[in-house]
Amino acid sequence: MRRLLPTLGIGAVLLLLATLLSPERSILVSAQLAYWSSVLVVLASFGSYRRMVRKRLEAGMVPETGADRDSIDKLEDPYDLYGDEEEAPEPERSLRETIREEKRRMKKNRRSPMATARDAVPAFSFWRLGAYGVLVLGFFFLRAQGMLHLGAYLLSLGLPIVLAVWTLMRTEESHAEEA
Repeated sequence: MRRLLPTLGIGAVLLLLATLLSPERSILVSAQLAYWSSVLVVLASFGSYRRMVRKRLEAGMVPETGADRDSIDKLEDPYDLYGDEEEAPEPERSLRETIREEKRRMKKNRRSPMATARDAVPAFSFWRLGAYGVLVLGFFFLRAQGMLHLGAYLLSLGLPIVLAVWTLMRTEESHAEEA
């Protein structure tokens, strides 16, 4: 977050300089409104994610380090068919037993409504909803005033996201080099 804010600020200055060169005022207004509303969305999203992670760390809900399988691995290979460890062959079971066992396993892995609600809370944070409100109201304002320049709006809307991803990748690379 410390590196993200200066990067977004530099992006705003460069965008302002680029749009000041355009002959149309609508390009400047569309670009600036889209950029700043997108910055609000990115910052609110990062902030709500940060709060969610901190709460989970405080509650001890983070899995132990060195867990045998991560979430992506569970999605790509739910039955651990490509695992490195060889297991002893299971005795032959009837099809009916196999189906029952699989149903039991599915019930055990089912998420409760409370767990789903708990994970959905960051998506409905006040700051994120407010940021999206600014985004939508800004779009409607520009459209009602006849100042919407769609090309500048869409490019400026995506710029903070690209800058955030670039900053995070650069930060991760510097952490990898330090280790």
